[in-house]
Order: sequence, then structure tokens, then C-alpha cells
Amino acid sequence: MRLMSSLFVETCKVPDAKPLYTLYDRDKPQYPSLYRLYMETEDPTEYQFATRYLHDWKHWESLCAAEWFKPYVERWRKELELKIKSQALRRIIDDASAGGRDGQAAARFILEKGWGDKSTKGRPSKEDIRDAADRIASDGSRLNEDMERLGLLDVHRSITGRG
Repeated sequence: MRLMSSLFVETCKVPDAKPLYTLYDRDKPQYPSLYRLYMETEDPTEYQFATRYLHDWKHWESLCAAEWFKPYVERWRKELELKIKSQALRRIIDDASAGGRDGQAAARFILEKGWGDKSTKGRPSKEDIRDAADRIASDGSRLNEDMERLGLLDVHRSITGRG
């Protein structure tokens, strides 16, 4: 049997259970912080972390699927990603200081803020445009069906002048 909420001193409800970890960011007396262990492992795949500190990978998957645990793991994942990006950027900054061809490329990366979000992806593909058009058409027909079912379609037509 894999422990779930009984793993943590804060969520354990079984009287004789012996929790292994705390959910706090820092260790508590007798309870290491699973957050701290997660961050120290620096494993974005989470496999090494799961097999080292839990029963196995399946145990980690089950824990991550638990609704009460999701806010914790989402914050941990986001913070680990930021930590790894920060470390990589530090290495790039060091490379830029070294000069040479690699240093120039690193400097250009820094200058262009290459680590930032790439939210602007340019012109949408034809497939993206088709999908959006299909969604809009589908939403419009569903709206007309709902209005007709509720007896509001004739009112809508008289207001908008569409017949």
C-alpha cells in the first residue's frame, strides 16, 4: 500500500501512522521537507526524485493526481523550471564574458532576451485559422439552437434585423 496523505505530518489522519515528510518549504524537526528534496534533486523529469524519495514512479503519479496535492506540485514544478532557467542563464552570462565566437553568441542571446516567453509566435498557420473558424461557426450554431429552444430566436432576429 502506498501512502498518500499519511506521508505528510500536516495531512496524516491515521493515528498510528508515521509520516515521512513535511509539506513546508523547510524541514521540521524529524520531518524533511519534500519541497526541499524536490528542489535539490533538480530533476525536471521527476523520475530520479520519485524513485529516491517515494516508493516508485507510480507512487509519484498517484500523489500528483491527488487534488489536495496538486497546488503543491504545480508550485514546485514552476519554481524548479525557473531555477533551472536561472542557472542556465548564469552560465550563458559567464560565456558571454569569456569572449570569442561562443561569447558573441551568448551576448546576442542576452541582448535579445532569449530566455523570455515566446508568446508571440507570428502568423497563424492555415490549420489554426481553419480550426478557429470551425470553433466560431460551431459556437454560433449552438447559440442559435439554444435561442430557438428558449424561444428567443425570433426576438433576436427582430432586434438584429437578421431574418
